Amino acid sequence: MSTQSEKSTKSTAPLWKYVTKLEKASGGVGNVTFRCNYCEKTFKGSYSRVKAHMLKLPNFGIQACAKVGDEYLNEMQKLEDAYEESMRRPMKPKLVSLPTDSASSPDLGPSEDSLITRTFYSAGLPFHFAKNPYWIEMIKFAANNNNLVGYVPPGYNKLRTNLLHKERAQIEKLLKSIKDTWKEKSLSIVSDRLTDSQKRPLINFMVTSEKESIFIKSINGIKEYKDKHFIADLFLKVIGEVKHQHVVQIITDNAFVMKVVGSIVEAEYPHIFWSPCVVHTLNLALRNICAPKNSLQNEVAYNECNSIAQVADEATFIHIFITNHSMRLAIFNSYSPLKLLVVAETRFASIITMLKRLFQVK
Repeated sequence: MSTQSEKSTKSTAPLWKYVTKLEKASGGVGNVTFRCNYCEKTFKGSYSRVKAHMLKLPNFGIQACAKVGDEYLNEMQKLEDAYEESMRRPMKPKLVSLPTDSASSPDLGPSEDSLITRTFYSAGLPFHFAKNPYWIEMIKFAANNNNLVGYVPPGYNKLRTNLLHKERAQIEKLLKSIKDTWKEKSLSIVSDRLTDSQKRPLINFMVTSEKESIFIKSINGIKEYKDKHFIADLFLKVIGEVKHQHVVQIITDNAFVMKVVGSIVEAEYPHIFWSPCVVHTLNLALRNICAPKNSLQNEVAYNECNSIAQVADEATFIHIFITNHSMRLAIFNSYSPLKLLVVAETRFASIITMLKRLFQVK
């Protein structure tokens, strides 16, 4: 039986109008039998399968609609994007009257600290936000300025439009002194690929020069096939933004596709050369040295350096032994003020971080 929220979602989700709901299926929460209004095929499932069918999304266990052309597909995608954005938009908060902490003077409102703490708690702000220097200066300014009587802070739309553009213009003005040095000192473009907490594959671009480093942009490649042509095109666009005559090199990881990207950039701009990340190169070398001996060529290096891999395996075992058992973890926490770090296996010094913390709590 569907919950009220699920019914509400089905009634407002935009792609339902492109299918015809038939009788309800007997199994599965919220599942219905529906017929596509374009290809006229019948399927069973929830709204996620309707979306996958109409927008031709893979890995949802449903066939993509062959009758939906690009024009209709773009229209449906815009409707779905707008719907998802509206679902992410937070509800308008309201002020709830709470009892004051002054029993002797009930007419007095809550203290200044109470208003600030309630702001943190109601919005779910992290406590370390209180260390933000701009937040501290804002509170000081409001407390010491008598001209703020009747002042109303900027609203949602103003913050995300006019004030955002104004702040960006101010940042660009501050960065101008750094960009002015590019003509004389030249620059390097550094790029890194990562996956954020929402599992989105991001590609970051930074510019580094003799004076300072500047973040340029971050590309979300979730709907892209990240081959050599796609990544090379991104690099060429960034090179165009910072002016190709200022660029001397691009720096990436040592993956094969990035080597090819470097060759494409070098062919387009002969004065720009590709450099692999030194840290990544050393990590790959260390991994190869510590790998099990699978050839006579690696036997000497493995015999000399495999103790590194053994230490790493033992540290991982200790970490799992403690953290996966509540009683052992409780004993550990009673003696150590520091926590054992849970470090994801990445290419860059994750085992070093774990060993360092293990040494600190020894």
